[in-house]
Amino acid sequence: MRTKYSVLQVSGVLWILLLIGCSTNDSVYSGTVQVSEGKNVIETDKYNWPGINRVWYYRPSTSEDSLRLVMVFHGMGRNGEDYLDSWIPYADENQLLIVAPEFSDEQIIGFVGSLSTGGFEYRYSTGNVVSWFSRDLSEKEWYYTSVEHLFDTFLRSDSQLLKRYVLFGHSAGGQFVHRMAMFTPDARFDLAIAANSGWYTIPDNEQNYPYGISGAPKLQDRISYSLQRPLVVFLGTEDKPDQGGFRTRPEAMKQGESRPQRGKHFFEAAQHYATNRGLTLGWQIKYAEGIGHNYKEMAEAAIPIIHEKGLIPGK
Repeated sequence: MRTKYSVLQVSGVLWILLLIGCSTNDSVYSGTVQVSEGKNVIETDKYNWPGINRVWYYRPSTSEDSLRLVMVFHGMGRNGEDYLDSWIPYADENQLLIVAPEFSDEQIIGFVGSLSTGGFEYRYSTGNVVSWFSRDLSEKEWYYTSVEHLFDTFLRSDSQLLKRYVLFGHSAGGQFVHRMAMFTPDARFDLAIAANSGWYTIPDNEQNYPYGISGAPKLQDRISYSLQRPLVVFLGTEDKPDQGGFRTRPEAMKQGESRPQRGKHFFEAAQHYATNRGLTLGWQIKYAEGIGHNYKEMAEAAIPIIHEKGLIPGK
């Protein structure tokens, strides 16, 4: 038996749902924080930043009119405070507000590949765009979306902040950054620096995600724009496989036998993809001579890149 509803009843339900949706959006994303000078930490229980446990930040004391926010992403050690500390020496001189989100230890999204060559993938380094059994997640659950909302919070809270930001990630953080640049090309970064990533999502339709872009949620529609965004593949020339956790699965080894080789392979694949489609590639590859798998030294080496791009306030 089919149940009949009046127009008034249906309209009432829709109105309630609309109110719930508006209320949720307002309560989740309209918050501010007290941005204090010096080193500070924000516990995230009051904010809807999926995946982020806490946020470390350092605000310089400056009389300048503007500050550039640099978002810094840790490796698999989840040591956000250490990464923040590595950037503090450069914050005051360059008018940089350093923000280092620390992501959850709830890492595993599922088993990828065959029993003989596969292994577990992780929410953090792959941005939480898929869950168990490669189920696509909504963009509001992506960790990349959390970054944008985190930036919104700081933007509302500090009147000196410029309207766009810089991304820097090292190791697993470099994986996070290069994938964020690919999956969310509309994000408000003026520069993304992916340093010493262990392996990559290659712009290749013949390889399945996460090693290629086949089957990746929404990426097929965005990759052409993503390739035109300002991403720097940043590689320490002395980064060896015995430094840090180095992935040796067959899919990763096809990208190269060291991190510099894999970064070069990733960049060349992007060049090939862009050329074949008549696109102007916005990506660059840069090397940090004499530096190994060291996030502190790579942070120092990244400062000239930010200067070179004209992103230091007042310089």
